[in-house]
Amino acid sequence: MADITLESLIEEQRNRIPQLKFVPSPRGCIGFSYYCYNNPEEYQKWLATTSRLISIQFPNDKDVAEFENTAKEKLSPNQQQRLLAILEAFSCLPTIIQNGKTIDNNQNGITVNANISNTNSQSQNQEQTLAVNMFLEAIKDDLTGKQVKELKGVIAESAGDKEKARSGIVEKLKSFGSDVVSNIVANIITNPSIWQSFI
Repeated sequence: MADITLESLIEEQRNRIPQLKFVPSPRGCIGFSYYCYNNPEEYQKWLATTSRLISIQFPNDKDVAEFENTAKEKLSPNQQQRLLAILEAFSCLPTIIQNGKTIDNNQNGITVNANISNTNSQSQNQEQTLAVNMFLEAIKDDLTGKQVKELKGVIAESAGDKEKARSGIVEKLKSFGSDVVSNIVANIITNPSIWQSFI
């Protein structure tokens, strides 16, 4: 087995990106279009290997988290190019950057690893933001601006009472029709972050 290097992983991604395929929505199914590779297992293996390698070579670097967050986004040409750009940046500028401070990543010297106390809260906030963004992306194709305003109105009327808001939201979604709700749920399930849990 050949040695795995940052350069070999970069080259693998450069060769893979042109193979990204767009799969359009079937007729009558709004929001079901997506991008995919013919061999998703190889891509997942590359993703896991790359994430591990940069975590080892660039401990606590701010762009390791950026790579991992970008990897969780919906597969698209732009998302794949951003992953490649982050790796190329590591390759040409291997100095570790922690919270605005640089640390020389000299293999012959000493690498200083600083613990950042707010890493866990930042990670939780990023995960919550990703979940919210994923949900908003799932509904944006299936609800009109007016329907979104109606949902916001239900939430505002609940005055912070989650149970009241929940029942109001359920009723409002029912009034939009079963197709709308089905499409929203399907969009959420087919998001790559969720989809991987089903297969």
